[in-house]
Amino acid sequence: MTNYRPSLTVSILAFLGLLLVLAWLLFSLLAFKTAANDLYAQKSEHARTLLNVFVSLLPDSIPTYPEGFIPPDSQASRYIQKLSEESTFSRMTLLDKNGAVIFTAGREGSDVYAPFQGLSKTAEGSYICPDGNGVVNLITVKRGVETVGKAGLLLSLAPAKARINRSRQMLDTYFILDFILLLGLGSFVLSRIVVNPINRLLTATEKITGGQYGQRLNVTGSAELARLAVAFNEMSLELLAKDHQVTEQMASLEKANSDLYLAREETIHTEKMASIGLLAAGMAHEIGTPLASIMGYAELSAGEQPDNAAIQDYARRITEACSRIDRIVRGLLDYSRPRTPGEENTDVRDVLCSTVDLMTQQGVFKKMNLSTEIDEGLLPAGCDQYQLQQVIFNLLLNSRDATPDGGTVTVRAGGTGAHIRLDVIDSGTGISDESMKHIFDPFFTTKPPGKGTGLGLAISARIVEGFGGRITAVSKVGEGSCFTVWLPLARMEGGVKA
Repeated sequence: MTNYRPSLTVSILAFLGLLLVLAWLLFSLLAFKTAANDLYAQKSEHARTLLNVFVSLLPDSIPTYPEGFIPPDSQASRYIQKLSEESTFSRMTLLDKNGAVIFTAGREGSDVYAPFQGLSKTAEGSYICPDGNGVVNLITVKRGVETVGKAGLLLSLAPAKARINRSRQMLDTYFILDFILLLGLGSFVLSRIVVNPINRLLTATEKITGGQYGQRLNVTGSAELARLAVAFNEMSLELLAKDHQVTEQMASLEKANSDLYLAREETIHTEKMASIGLLAAGMAHEIGTPLASIMGYAELSAGEQPDNAAIQDYARRITEACSRIDRIVRGLLDYSRPRTPGEENTDVRDVLCSTVDLMTQQGVFKKMNLSTEIDEGLLPAGCDQYQLQQVIFNLLLNSRDATPDGGTVTVRAGGTGAHIRLDVIDSGTGISDESMKHIFDPFFTTKPPGKGTGLGLAISARIVEGFGGRITAVSKVGEGSCFTVWLPLARMEGGVKA
């Protein structure tokens, strides 16, 4: 599970918002606390002034309870009655020297001892009520040095608190608006001078990661971002140079490796050619003598019975087969020596038809279907007819061996520009990709031991290359193979191909 990571803009704005909120909380705490203290101090001073005025209006003789009270028509009483019209006035009480009430005035429902609740008997001066809803001022009334009473005035702080709350609400509203404005402006500024340049740097970095070197940026903003962009551009150019250097070195290494591979293949090929040359020389010596004897006996048989058509035909066939064996041995001997393109002109149709006819008469394809498709007007090829016959013979035998009974082998021949194309197609078992790499190597065979020498395709490829042509193969396991021989056209008089 991928951990969530906020974007840079969100992170900075969240931190900035937190700082603003903390600053506002600190400011509001100090500001409103100071305002409340100032307001309470003003109320206390106001209460002290009002109470001093009341005490100054008292008669010189302060009565005691229950003998006397402050009369309602006295100056002090009229003053309090006028004072009670104020919204902040809550209760004013005058006690005699024994602590009994001799005068009180205030809002309905308020306790006559409200100014003195929660305070000691000796308390004097201004106090905030324990519930925080009022301010109290107490004054000891004296005549001379004698204490004759005690006056207390309670003023309500509800109107003041209401004003403070209204001010708080107004300032909170201003703060929210300013907070939104600052966040919006901060988001815009951050995007322009920080986030957008960093995003461009990130995009260019991702392109470099994907192999697109040489990225360049022109970043506006702070000096640090500009320095970062310069360093990025230098790094990008350095990476591009290194990439070119690595590419050149890889090309050089690949060329060296290719040269080594070719040299190795040439060495192996040379060694194989030397082995084949020794083998061919031995075979020519060992086969030559018995082959000459066979040909001699065939001629003797033909000479003894000149009127026997069957004997004459057999002798002719034996002589032709022996001549073919001799040519194969000599071709194997020539395989190990360099070859040059032949100057002979060969009718490919005649060679192809005679080879197919020979193999058909020998019963090579008696258990499968063999067909030929030869273009009309096929031009002669610049090659040796006997060597071409050997190539066709080898390809047809390979197709026969790879095709099960009831299969099909097709031979096609046609002209393609400056070449003649000869295809041998079978519906056999096919050749694997691994074996396809070695089918033209000498002594390579997929046949069981004793069924093949692995020289047929190698000799065929060597012969075709000697003509100045080439041989190719395509195959798919289970579907069959197609061997294609490309032969050069015969040269006519004047050096121009027909």
